[in-house]
Amino acid sequence: MIKTIEISSSFDELEGIVDEAEAFFGQCFTDDEKVYTGVLLASEMVTNAIEHGNELVESKKVFIEFHKKDTTVELWVEDQGSGFVRESVSNPLSEEHLFDDGGRGIFLIEKLADKVLYEKEGRRVGVLFNL
Repeated sequence: MIKTIEISSSFDELEGIVDEAEAFFGQCFTDDEKVYTGVLLASEMVTNAIEHGNELVESKKVFIEFHKKDTTVELWVEDQGSGFVRESVSNPLSEEHLFDDGGRGIFLIEKLADKVLYEKEGRRVGVLFNL
């Protein structure tokens, strides 16, 4: 099962993605906590793509893919920004970065997903959940 969605870089689009994520993950998991985790990560990843990747330029697109495979459920989000280097994002739990404005979303994604992949110089991020 594959579902692909393309949206403009507007937070007005976010509610629809949350609804799509809830429907998709609800078909994949019987555990409500897993469904909630998938929805939360979809919301966080799309928000990051809109805000940080595409820098709120509404003419730039965000591409969202939901995949259910034999052993994994995958969510991929790609933006049209300049990308980022994962290692350049500081640990938000380290004492010197506790009050930083950014970095918590990536930390959350990496803690809640079974696996996170960064592609296309950070413009494409995937989270995988084991079935």
